[in-house]
Amino acid sequence: MVTRLPPGNAVASVPAKDTFTFGENAVDFNLLELRVRGRAFPLTLMETNLLRYLIQHEGDAVSRKKMLEAVWGLHEDTDTRAIDNFIVRLRRYMGEDPAHPRHLLTVRGEGYRFVAFPTKKD
Repeated sequence: MVTRLPPGNAVASVPAKDTFTFGENAVDFNLLELRVRGRAFPLTLMETNLLRYLIQHEGDAVSRKKMLEAVWGLHEDTDTRAIDNFIVRLRRYMGEDPAHPRHLLTVRGEGYRFVAFPTKKD
């Protein structure tokens, strides 16, 4: 089952029992759990909220600063590299090759892009 979220929704607007399936992966926002090929990985609330935000903005390049502001409400000069650490962990859970990620793509000089169903060239 693929649940598409309308663009522009705030993170808090996703229903508590929502599940998003992409490829062989599924994230259960209620259980704070990522399932990859039958294996479950517990997520922290911060990991879950970041993944939810990226999914809601699927296909869009989202800056680290925007993620910090929208997901955690941080508006100060916060080290945006914290986002990178969360992305590394999420990629590791998904079994993504760091050199060739499939779902959590780096947008050089900008931030990250979530792609649910990558094309062969992604």
